[in-house]
Amino acid sequence: MKIFLGFFHNMRLRKKMILSHFVIALIPLLIFSAVLGGELLSDAKETATAHTEQIVNQMSESIDVYIGTLDKLVDYIIHVAGSEYSSPNESSKQIQESLEGIMQAYPEIAGIMIAYSDESFLTAGMTRISRDSFVDEPWFQTALQQNGQLGIISSAVGRNVVTNTTYSADKVFSVVKCFNSDSVNREGVILVDIRHDIIEQLIDSISVSDNGFLYIADSANDIVYTPANELVYRIDSACFPASNTTTQVSVGGENYWIANHFSDYTGWRSIGVISEKEYSESTTQIIRILLLCILLSCLLVGVLAIKIADDVTRPLFSMQRLMRKVEDGDFSVRFHSQYADEIGELGNSFNRMLKRLNTLIQQLYVEKQARLEAQLKTLHEQIKPHFLYNTLDTISWMARSHEAYDVVKLVDALTNMFRIGLSRGRDYIPIREEKRHVENYLYIQKTRYQSKLRYQINIPEEYGNIMVPKLILQPLVENAIYHGLKLKHGGGTITISGIQDGTDLKLLVHDDGAGIPAARLALLQQQLNAPGNVDTKVGFGLFYVAERISLCYGDDYRLAIDSIEGEATTVTLRIPIEHREEKKNV
Repeated sequence: MKIFLGFFHNMRLRKKMILSHFVIALIPLLIFSAVLGGELLSDAKETATAHTEQIVNQMSESIDVYIGTLDKLVDYIIHVAGSEYSSPNESSKQIQESLEGIMQAYPEIAGIMIAYSDESFLTAGMTRISRDSFVDEPWFQTALQQNGQLGIISSAVGRNVVTNTTYSADKVFSVVKCFNSDSVNREGVILVDIRHDIIEQLIDSISVSDNGFLYIADSANDIVYTPANELVYRIDSACFPASNTTTQVSVGGENYWIANHFSDYTGWRSIGVISEKEYSESTTQIIRILLLCILLSCLLVGVLAIKIADDVTRPLFSMQRLMRKVEDGDFSVRFHSQYADEIGELGNSFNRMLKRLNTLIQQLYVEKQARLEAQLKTLHEQIKPHFLYNTLDTISWMARSHEAYDVVKLVDALTNMFRIGLSRGRDYIPIREEKRHVENYLYIQKTRYQSKLRYQINIPEEYGNIMVPKLILQPLVENAIYHGLKLKHGGGTITISGIQDGTDLKLLVHDDGAGIPAARLALLQQQLNAPGNVDTKVGFGLFYVAERISLCYGDDYRLAIDSIEGEATTVTLRIPIEHREEKKNV
């Protein structure tokens, strides 16, 4: 002990902290593990037994639910069999079609038969193999004995009815139900064969254990379905208690735990079998887990001890890492300290500096937005619209007085353009007004270019109330005329379309003009995604609209342009579908 204390006293502070934390944590950990291990080992068998019983009960309840579904399906077939039709032939045809439809909807059904007491019948997927009376058949009698309740038959052996698709008799089970239809004065029995696929899928989806298995027996303890396992046929059915409990049996010198659940609804017994060896393996596994937990805990304690020592002796390293992140542009980082020492004060100063930097960056962003808005307002004020509007109105009246009606139409179109452009100072207008503005612009251009220009506007009236930033289509149409159709021999067509895309509205301006060379298109697309880059060679309006859309709706809403040189160009913009009060801050 003295040697150890002497060694401990001569250690550096960091190592002392690591060793002391490790020893203090390890002692209670070992005590806790010993106590917990004893409790876990004693409860392991009870837990495994409860788990097996739960799985068996779950399987039994799932089978009950499925049989209940079949009961409702049989009631529907009885309803179909008792429906009135205009003629016997029509009745048989309609019922036959209904049966075939049911088989398509329920692929696990191997066949359906409606057997009437007068020996007539209708089937889907089944064939009668002899002329023996149905009434004398066990399945027919079983249905009558149930007196309108669903009957379940575990085996299809010894019937004069078989399914069209060949199945082994132990691969299907049947449900039967009698009926008496007052509407057509007929009575009979519904017979439905169900493949074991549905039970197999249910059992395969439930796992008792790695080596355990589940199977189903009927009320006579005859096996209804079992996975391939020879142990099933060696289990004495007499070992099953009347109550739904778990019992231990010995088969071939090996002990097994058997959990069973008897269903009063189906008359079937759901059985789960698990070897006692698996309990021993579980116990061994618990011990292994405890040892692993102790090992991992020791490792974790060592790591935490080192971390605590490092936090005390080297807090400046954390500050250094945060500064490097700030250099990389991450201003969201903060220094956190539990101590009010000099390092804590330095960290608080660091946090205040970052907060001030964020404030300055936000101010710069706001100022940039204000400058962009001022630029847009300047664009609106470059032409004195009120003066031009009044002057055009005077020209219109003078043209009418001289009966120059073609001039009147042209001036009225231009007047309407300025009226919509003014929009009483609004920045957002309904799309129907934007559509009217473009129509007036195209009418003016049509007057100039005559047959060289054709156009179509396909924006459904149902979108008329959607609010959009004003004057976003006319610059795109102007761009299509001067850089598309004007350069094409013989002219062409401009098509303006509106299509809903989820919660957005897509507006497309398409022209079959000269198109854009591939290299030029790539450069243009790159510039459109970089706000502020205006290429006047292609058209200021294109970049003007792109900038407005980005300002109004954010960077997720941008302008897209696609073109094939010599064939066509399509400009697409997306806007959110919103009905809202007009804004003043574009």
